[in-house]
Amino acid sequence: MPKINYKIFNNINKIGKKDWNALFGDIPESYAFYKTLENSELVGFKFFYLVIYRDSRIVLIAPLFSADFNLDISLEGPVSKMIKLIRRIFPRFLILKIIFCGSPFAEHGVLGINKDDQNSFDLVSVLLEGLNALAVKTGSTLVIFKDFLKQDVPFLGALRRYGYSKVESFPTVSIELNFASFEKYLQSLGKSTRKNLNKKLKQAYSRANIEVKVVQDAAGQIDRIVELYENTYRASVFKFEHLSRKFFLQVSRDLYPHTRFFLYYVDGKLAAFNLCLIYPDLLIDKYIGFDYDISNYYNLYFVSWAYNIKWCIENRLHHYVPGASNYSPKIRMGGKLITLYAYLKHKNVFFNFLLKLLIPFLKPDNFDEDAKR
Repeated sequence: MPKINYKIFNNINKIGKKDWNALFGDIPESYAFYKTLENSELVGFKFFYLVIYRDSRIVLIAPLFSADFNLDISLEGPVSKMIKLIRRIFPRFLILKIIFCGSPFAEHGVLGINKDDQNSFDLVSVLLEGLNALAVKTGSTLVIFKDFLKQDVPFLGALRRYGYSKVESFPTVSIELNFASFEKYLQSLGKSTRKNLNKKLKQAYSRANIEVKVVQDAAGQIDRIVELYENTYRASVFKFEHLSRKFFLQVSRDLYPHTRFFLYYVDGKLAAFNLCLIYPDLLIDKYIGFDYDISNYYNLYFVSWAYNIKWCIENRLHHYVPGASNYSPKIRMGGKLITLYAYLKHKNVFFNFLLKLLIPFLKPDNFDEDAKR
């Protein structure tokens, strides 16, 4: 009978690229993608890789990371100020150390599983054995399988037998672009949405000279790009991952030729950018940055949306993924919500019981009405 065991690595270089590709195939969350994350000196994240073997044959690879999670992440006003005061005495008040299976930067979680073992639920117990060992080593109190697709539920459903709770995550958004032209795309939208988008585009281009440059490497504009990204990061309600300057330099080198920076100039000044990743038939809009003093007046959110759609159609890319959050305009402009799921378990039996009671209140539509459409 084949022997099953696991190893946990803290560096992707300890896994062969061929072994990785054999299980994951050609997907955006590639070997180079994780190598970029490791090389970017991202504060607050440590990356791990759990590898399961049958004898000497690799049958599963699970990307993992550890991070602190602030339970007060969405709180503002007096309550937030009170929590900050408490943290002067108790620095880790309402902060949990968590082990995640997945990635903080991917559109959804992925597991690399050998095709002949995708129904081998004995792998789940070995996977959990490794995760529990890592949780103890890192001092983590919670384990979360982060943002997995519906197609992953049959395999991950076995987690519930081990005390895990299943909850919907915030969905991602995807648009199918089966259109011969941008005009055909506009015709697919509702009348009021089409009218509003055309109005915003007309306003923008009448108010200034707007120029768009699409480049693979934006090192020459790195300081401005980081500044624009920081603007958007500070404006975000939910702050989880925080990218480094090195990431924006590293991503073009490590993920070449998949990267594209869409740079938006208003009267010669760089006022916004999108960092996108290109794969067969797919454009993923990963990160954005705005100079809000300029972008709001010139409707640059809608300018960038329209330009990305046009670019996809002209380059025969039929799927556009603009990412999670800010659901309302994305839905109105043709986006479809893609449901994602998380599985979670606290190491303390009592707190895990409370967690199960809280699950109904953790659904995304309790925090964002548009997430339930």
